[in-house]
Amino acid sequence: MGIIRLLLAIAVLNSHFTFVEVPIVGGHEAVLAFFAISGFYMALILDTNYASAKGFYMGRFLSLYPMYVLALIVSISLLTTWNIHPMIGMDQIRTLLSDPLSFFLMLWTSACVFGQELLFSLAASPDGGLHFVTASKHGIWAHAPLIQAWSLSLEILFYALAPLLVRLSSRSLIGLVVASIAAKLLIMNSPYADVVFFKRFFPIEFWLFGSGILAYRFYRTLAPGREAIDYFAFIFVVGFILVVGDVDDALKPFALPVATLLALPFVFRAFQALQFDRNMGKISYPFYLLHFSVIAIFEEYWEEPSGWHILALTLVVATLVHLIFNPGIEHFKQRMRRQKQSSFDGELVVQPDISIIKP
Repeated sequence: MGIIRLLLAIAVLNSHFTFVEVPIVGGHEAVLAFFAISGFYMALILDTNYASAKGFYMGRFLSLYPMYVLALIVSISLLTTWNIHPMIGMDQIRTLLSDPLSFFLMLWTSACVFGQELLFSLAASPDGGLHFVTASKHGIWAHAPLIQAWSLSLEILFYALAPLLVRLSSRSLIGLVVASIAAKLLIMNSPYADVVFFKRFFPIEFWLFGSGILAYRFYRTLAPGREAIDYFAFIFVVGFILVVGDVDDALKPFALPVATLLALPFVFRAFQALQFDRNMGKISYPFYLLHFSVIAIFEEYWEEPSGWHILALTLVVATLVHLIFNPGIEHFKQRMRRQKQSSFDGELVVQPDISIIKP
């Protein structure tokens, strides 16, 4: 799934600086597909790599936070040194941060990541403080150093729950997924459908993570060895990413995520042993973190920047970051690996009930 993850990251870049003519998936919907893939991968690594929740949490911290801090430093340095930011200038930042509550919230969400999705629902009040808004155009999200990092906040919520979720029976997990989808549909068909708070509300996006876990359990029932359907699934998802932008707006939150979930077990079976695919997946994360800064630099110094040049430079920078960070991260993570028969928090691993999804 590494190639697909990188393609999704490129789709996010394209949503922030359009440079392709095809109706590629929008940035928000690409992130939703990322959530589905995350559910699959977290189930995989908890099943195969870690003996304890503590080891899993440390592994996730090492995978996410060091590169996040680098991207944060780059963004803040560009803003404070050259007044370069994707959305606003330093004067507007100073005005917002002069309010103690806004300063604390921006400091907390930037340093700890958790809660960044709330920046879309909060706006600065004329007399100081913050107030809730229903439309993102009024929110303070544009002042954040890493605007796109809101998705990491939802990922962190999932990571916190993942060691418990993978121990649930498939029946229980399906119940949670159905409840999440029902809540999402209820909100989509209510007067609150356009309230920005619900666009990034973890409980109604949980179905993506939970379904990813179920997709992994289905993968475990597949016979080993590549088959033609695996490559068909890969071609289908790649092609769908490139045209799904044309589907009806009401279907967009579901179309690509569902297609991704259906293809995941087969695509992973075909590509899991390919180092190139793994590397593409690892590059997708620094690409996602740094692409907005690269866009901002090009927009500052070029009158008509080329999206292809932005893409090329972002790929180069993301690859360099991966090459610099990955060896050290993998060294520490390798020390926390476990054999499949190891215990989980000192107890025998409770294998999930997959009987209801066996063919």
